[in-house]
Amino acid sequence: MGSTIVLGYDGSACANAALTAAVESAKAHGDGIVVAFGAGAHAVGEDSDQRNLAHTMGRDWAEEAISAIRAQGVEDARAVVVDARPAEALLQVARERNARMIVVGTHGEHPLTGAVLGSVPTSSCTSPECPCWSCPSGR
Repeated sequence: MGSTIVLGYDGSACANAALTAAVESAKAHGDGIVVAFGAGAHAVGEDSDQRNLAHTMGRDWAEEAISAIRAQGVEDARAVVVDARPAEALLQVARERNARMIVVGTHGEHPLTGAVLGSVPTSSCTSPECPCWSCPSGR
């Protein structure tokens, strides 16, 4: 019996590359996949309509990812929408599930750009808690 892979997914091309990588790894190691989406507040004074929209988007993208994962032969696939910023959500889910790794997509920006502007791969892949695989869209 395998472990768990946490997949960050937002419907982008690089997220789809990460999904493919997560599926390949899950098949090779007998892992399950948990699709995690961080729908936490980013703006000061965010209203409930914005929060509801973020959660709805997260659920929609998670369902899309789960369908694609199962279509590629991994049945052990679940989704969670977490009320935290994306990188924090991935790390939280990885901790809770004792994940073997986190898999995220990257647009390939320079690490300094990600550090200054805030990048999910930069933020989640620098944590010592869990290994992280950052997949570019052209993988």
